[in-house]
Amino acid sequence: MRSQLRAIRQYSDGSPLRRGLVISGVSSVLLLVLLVLATIFTPMMAIEKIDIVGLNRLKQSTVYASVKSLVGTPLTLVDEAQIQKRLANFSLIESFTTVNLPPHTLQLNIQERQPIGIVDIGATHYLYDPAGVQIGPTTNTGKYPRILLNGDPAHSASYREAVAVLMALPASLFPNVASIQATSVDDVRIHLRGVANKQILWGDSSNSVLKSRVLAALMANVKRNSSVVLDVSSPTAPTVRYGNF
Repeated sequence: MRSQLRAIRQYSDGSPLRRGLVISGVSSVLLLVLLVLATIFTPMMAIEKIDIVGLNRLKQSTVYASVKSLVGTPLTLVDEAQIQKRLANFSLIESFTTVNLPPHTLQLNIQERQPIGIVDIGATHYLYDPAGVQIGPTTNTGKYPRILLNGDPAHSASYREAVAVLMALPASLFPNVASIQATSVDDVRIHLRGVANKQILWGDSSNSVLKSRVLAALMANVKRNSSVVLDVSSPTAPTVRYGNF
């Protein structure tokens, strides 16, 4: 019986069917390997076009010049770390992502820095983003609030505190902010636009959601042309003071 089983096993191991299956499997693997190697190391998937999306302030041609050396690189070998090095000199670029569009297009999605306010340096008004990065000069002082401070916004605790408050304000109120000043990290004051002298004492950037709700309720009950100070620094005990300040 054992000899019969051994004979059957030997016959099966060396059968043409088994050899054919083995050869077919090896061939499939080799073809797959060759296809992968061809994709990586031949022009089959090489970059021929770079689409740059999302630019507003930066020039398309300038950004393209910094990455055009990627043309000819296989899409599968695109290294975002290398792209980041090429874009490092563009301070207006906050972040980017890449999308492979086979067979030959690389899409580069750029996120530019967005202004949050204006800082005056000498007689020039400059737009700055929330991180304290300078975006550029502006003559339109009616769209963004002035952030009043001395020193470099990128290294200013007062700037960071003022920005934290601006980002916590109700969206409907932000366009009405003429200026904001953080005299300290727990004393942020806001002046609103308009002929009336309206001020908001915000305190520090804590309890921002509650302060926003309390402020909205106070604003709804204040006459439009009133000179008033709305103090929400202690949002559970807000105060309203009328008069000329």
